[in-house]
Amino acid sequence: MSIEKRLQELARLIGLTSYDIKAYIALVENGPLTARDVALKASIPSSKVYSVLHKLYRLGYVEIDDKKRPELFYAVSPTDIFNRLIQRFSDYVNSIKPLIDSLQLMYESTYKGRVTAQSELLYVVRGLDSTKELIMKSMGYGNLDVATPYIELLDHRVLSMIEDISRNNETRLLVSRDITYHVKDLPPRIHIRVRDKLFGGGFIGIGGVVLIIKHGMDYISLYSRQDYIIDIAKTYFNNLWNDAEVFQR
Repeated sequence: MSIEKRLQELARLIGLTSYDIKAYIALVENGPLTARDVALKASIPSSKVYSVLHKLYRLGYVEIDDKKRPELFYAVSPTDIFNRLIQRFSDYVNSIKPLIDSLQLMYESTYKGRVTAQSELLYVVRGLDSTKELIMKSMGYGNLDVATPYIELLDHRVLSMIEDISRNNETRLLVSRDITYHVKDLPPRIHIRVRDKLFGGGFIGIGGVVLIIKHGMDYISLYSRQDYIIDIAKTYFNNLWNDAEVFQR
């Protein structure tokens, strides 16, 4: 498929016309041009070429040297345009995220029987397997804080992930005293502290936060990527960490 045809597909997504694309390509291929030359090389009617070029200028895709007579039009770097489009789409997606979260919560309220986990604003799941999946989702590859009194949450897969993350990131592990034997062989680069008791567990990573409570033989876990929930979790973890005993290996 030709460059022009591929750009025509993109044009439909970002609100450009075929004349807009043809004018931009003419400037990329030929360098600075007058409006008359753009019209000739891009086969754009002379009655439309000025409106096309000034539209591209307003969008930041074209620059104008109005000190020349007639004025000259320059193409902005395609890479610069691509980066602007990425930012534009990112800003738009972020702007509608609260709307999507609201719709998701409405959906979950209506379809209670079909929804097993809530929106990314707040997931709530039951069961050990589902909890472990949220743990893996939360950790990512960045600084990691873990607190747990539950040995079941520190299986081989989770411990391997913790070790891997700790190679390049600060990793803090807070455990209850009765499971210290399970973590004693972890590398010294993983900071470990101990408390006599912990009410529940938590994993705080770049992928989000998971808060875990064991109810009877079952697990109830909450996951979120919301900054304010992560901040609350970090504040609570730091309070626990500062009052905890350094683990003597």
